[in-house]
Amino acid sequence: MSAPLKLLWKLVTINSMAIIIVILTIGLAVHLLAADYFATLTETYGIAPGDAHAMFLQAIDRYLLLASLTGFAVASMMSLWLNYRLTRPVTNIQRAAVLVADGDYSQRITVRGCGEIDQLSTAFNRMAERLQQIDRLRKDFIVDVAHELRTPLTNIRGFVEGLRDDVIAPDKAVFESVHEETLRLVHLVEELLQLARADVAHQDLQKEAFNLSLLIQQTLQAFQPRLQEKSLQVTTNLAPDLNVAADRQRIARVLNNVMENALRYSPANGKVSVSCDLSGPMLKTIVTNDVDGGPVQTDTITDALFERFQRGESSRSRQYGGAGLGLAIVRQLVEAHGGRAGIRMVSGQAEVWFELPCS
Repeated sequence: MSAPLKLLWKLVTINSMAIIIVILTIGLAVHLLAADYFATLTETYGIAPGDAHAMFLQAIDRYLLLASLTGFAVASMMSLWLNYRLTRPVTNIQRAAVLVADGDYSQRITVRGCGEIDQLSTAFNRMAERLQQIDRLRKDFIVDVAHELRTPLTNIRGFVEGLRDDVIAPDKAVFESVHEETLRLVHLVEELLQLARADVAHQDLQKEAFNLSLLIQQTLQAFQPRLQEKSLQVTTNLAPDLNVAADRQRIARVLNNVMENALRYSPANGKVSVSCDLSGPMLKTIVTNDVDGGPVQTDTITDALFERFQRGESSRSRQYGGAGLGLAIVRQLVEAHGGRAGIRMVSGQAEVWFELPCS
């Protein structure tokens, strides 16, 4: 039975209890009081039946009125008490909802039981907590975007002003530096665009059945020159026929970001391995790479690497480059397909994995 129906039955029960109290009170008054009074008049005092009948009616009216007033008063007090118990938490939720609508996401409702109102209070608390988290992420996102844009823009401004004031000679090295900073801006804007698309990916997925092993091999082939440049040894453990039902272009973006992460944080002459594990209806892809001075091996920190603008190193140095959006895009795209993504650190290695439903 749904929560609204349960609440409806509670209200019906309350009204029924009030009616039953009134009826029982009236019945007891008629049968125990008025009838005894009539018998006493006729037998003890020898009153004529006509007079006795009139007195009996008067007694009935008097006791019925008294019983009705008493029953109504008792039923009203009980109904008011029960309704107050029901409406007080609803009023608290209403007040908290108004404050949340005004931007105060710290509001919480005290849950005292396990009824329908308490379930509503629990759902409200979860909603307020999620809104508070989203608001905090939004503010952090704005600060991080401003931080990421400020550095290359400041560098470009410095070069341009130096060229304008003849402080810097217009040689090839200067223009290469300006070009490099411009590419960093272009790359950041592109990642922001990809992240925005990933946020709404579940609305326009073009799912199809395709061979994930073949797509992984194509991705590795595209990364081959850069992998050789760092002398990285790549090993694969892929079955020849691993089919998934997903958006091919979005999964290609996932693989590209995961390999970009492995390439960026692997030391020279390190190892990178790619494998797939079929477990039930999900196909799990694992990319493992050596790390050089990776983050502390705790679940809190590794899970935070999927947050936006989080890098593998503890500080915000630019030793490895990137804006810290790659893994955030990975998680958004994988979850849009109904899958999961995660990362863990084991013995100096980073293991990034994601699961997709099989076709």
